[in-house]
Amino acid sequence: MIRILQAFFYPLLSAFLLAAGIPNEFFPLGFPAAGFISLVPLYISLYKAKSFSSAGFRVSLQFGTVHLLSSFWLANFGNYAIFTLGATTLVYFLAGFVFGQILYIPFFYSKKKAAFLREASGLEPYASVFRVLLFTSVWTFHEWFKSIGFLAYPWGTLIMTAYRWNFLTQIVSLTGTWGISFLFSLFSAVCGEGLFLLSRYSRERGAFRYPYTKSYACTASACILLLCCSVLYGIYETNKEREPVKNMEAILVQHNVNSWIINNSKTARSAIQLTEKAMNESPRKADLVVWSESILSFAMPEALEWLDTFPKDNPLLPAIRRINTPLILGIPYTEDAENSLFSNSAVLMNPDGTIENHYGKTQLVPFAEYVPYSEKKWMRTLMFKLAGFSSGWTPGDRYVVFNVPLREGGDVSFSTPICFEDAFPNVCRNLFLQGSELFINITNDSWSETQSAEYQHFVIASYRAQEFRTTLVRCTNSGFTAIVNPTGKITDSLPLFVTDSKQFSIPIYEREITPYAMLGDWLPLSVAAFVLITYFYIEIKRKKQKIFFINF
Repeated sequence: MIRILQAFFYPLLSAFLLAAGIPNEFFPLGFPAAGFISLVPLYISLYKAKSFSSAGFRVSLQFGTVHLLSSFWLANFGNYAIFTLGATTLVYFLAGFVFGQILYIPFFYSKKKAAFLREASGLEPYASVFRVLLFTSVWTFHEWFKSIGFLAYPWGTLIMTAYRWNFLTQIVSLTGTWGISFLFSLFSAVCGEGLFLLSRYSRERGAFRYPYTKSYACTASACILLLCCSVLYGIYETNKEREPVKNMEAILVQHNVNSWIINNSKTARSAIQLTEKAMNESPRKADLVVWSESILSFAMPEALEWLDTFPKDNPLLPAIRRINTPLILGIPYTEDAENSLFSNSAVLMNPDGTIENHYGKTQLVPFAEYVPYSEKKWMRTLMFKLAGFSSGWTPGDRYVVFNVPLREGGDVSFSTPICFEDAFPNVCRNLFLQGSELFINITNDSWSETQSAEYQHFVIASYRAQEFRTTLVRCTNSGFTAIVNPTGKITDSLPLFVTDSKQFSIPIYEREITPYAMLGDWLPLSVAAFVLITYFYIEIKRKKQKIFFINF
């Protein structure tokens, strides 16, 4: 019974705690306390595992369950659900099995009798320190690794549980969001190690109390000190006075239509009406109008001539000229007409209805927006049979910064990460380093049909404002449309799944080149190097001494 508890209940408890910490239907913006302790049961379960395969199974169970509980809404992604939920769940089970065995290495060596005795007698005073640090480092690397590359999906992470602890999340301007992964997993590892050592005390009646206490006390103290420093830095940043150097008046349109029913004429009329509504309600003239991702389905620039008369009762281009304000809208753009290659783009239109520039989405949703080898006939045939589609978008090949004049004088440079691109620090960092003063994200998450999906996307995106100390604007089909200040706090918003529009005054702050903007993902790369060097050192020592114990 105890073994079953350790093998099944502890990983599942860890998964439920992590899923509870991530924004969900009960806690819309998450429950940080649950995330903070979510890995404690997993740590204990790994400590009790008897083999690498057993450890792999336990982490596999945790990974897959977290994904199912937190990203269940992927099943609403139409015919793509077989890939977005089914295939990804399988991938997480497999990935968990691999990472579980990596996580188990320090526990495996510590369980050897010789190593146990040397640690208990004080000859291995730093064994518990390295168990904690290796677990923390591997977990941090895992959350970074799952957030990069073609298959990247930065959901289901400790990062997503921390949003409401704004006093702690400010460290992302130094470390990126990986600092949150490190702190949260470190705290869980310290707690897990402490509980295990406490169980040893009760069994051994304090025979080895002093060596255990001394090494563990150092680890726990360092963890507390690191948390205190992070909180103090957070208090400093959240109370720091920031005065905007200029303001931009922007109309955000949340048209709230069904993503799977294409009705361009109805959507265009609604967007025009909502824009004019916001203009009439505001005493100030707007500098920019923003319409969300995939608001229209025909491709630019070929559609320009047609839009001069479409829709018939209120043609789009004449309406744009009447509004007389630069417009950003999400619409396909023809990258290569001869080969029928189209990008999911943000297009900046001038007040006279001409196209100023466009940005093609670079980080595409794997298998939903882009299929590897989709240019091959055999792949198109296979995908059509499996999911009813045979091609997708072509990724953009450049990072674009738009520029619009302000009616009060001067101008503003901004970039437009599209949909879940605002969840990727590397994409936004590249845009920021191109000179962007402001992020304006355009998103269409309405297909999810759940508030948890909308808030999860918002939470992971909100860290971009903190990382680069800039304002983040999100204009969405159905939510969460919001303005986020450089400390990650919401300053204004529209309710979810409501057809509405509003003119917002968006503060623009002086560009601040944060440590994260300069150094990028230095933390996960550093912990990866630490893990590799440590494991290599362990193996060399083991072979040299021909015994199975850690000799730090």
